[in-house]
Amino acid sequence: MRHSNKIIVAAFVFAFAASAGEVTVTKELQAAMQDIAVHSKVVMVDGSGTTPSTFHEDSDPMTLQIVMLAKPSDGAAQVSSDGEVIFLQKDTSEKEQQSLFTTAFYLKAKAREAASQPASAHSSP
Repeated sequence: MRHSNKIIVAAFVFAFAASAGEVTVTKELQAAMQDIAVHSKVVMVDGSGTTPSTFHEDSDPMTLQIVMLAKPSDGAAQVSSDGEVIFLQKDTSEKEQQSLFTTAFYLKAKAREAASQPASAHSSP
């Protein structure tokens, strides 16, 4: 079953890369997103008593934490700024979930790309 999840996740990455009009997704970044999608360990976390602002990440770059928020007032479905955590509501649509997953893989791939750059490298404006 995990293998089929990887195929689905990889499909999200390709769909994101194909539809990301305002975001430049290089072949290298797309490959990194696919690698992250295939090799990340997805961990479900009970979000009872937590919100996106109070949740403490596990700090493991090899995991993608999925936090099921207990109630709508706990916060909207969203991705953490580093792509390590996806917060979901019970009524989050499949389309929105796909978008959140691809955003998480994109953010994780960008962080990996930035970490692999030499310290002296400067990005152009």
